[in-house]
Amino acid sequence: MEDKIFKVIEDMPRFPGCEEEEDIKKRRQCADKKMLTFLYNEIRYPEEARKNRTEGMIVVQFVVEKDGSLSNIQAVRKISDALDQEALRVVNLMNEQNIRWIAGKQKGKPVRVQFNLPIRFKLA
Repeated sequence: MEDKIFKVIEDMPRFPGCEEEEDIKKRRQCADKKMLTFLYNEIRYPEEARKNRTEGMIVVQFVVEKDGSLSNIQAVRKISDALDQEALRVVNLMNEQNIRWIAGKQKGKPVRVQFNLPIRFKLA
């Protein structure tokens, strides 16, 4: 039971940086905004995908561990090899840069939580 991976819990994990927000809803909105800023600042549209005019949404699935690190990172909805690899690279970058998520909690205790993150690739 200790290592169970939850999908839905009382307090879902979130990207760090908004702990000063009193309201949980505002805290989640702020965290989502910071996560999107991180993702879109780091994503480099692969040249091959740009040439082929490949666009769409990739869903990256991972587990937010009790310490806020990410594990089991994989693309569960794919578009093309180049875009899939770029989405995975950017999510892995969170671990490489030691960005720790706020762990999800069930009954006040940190638990492992599966998280699905959609990443949209769109050419301007």
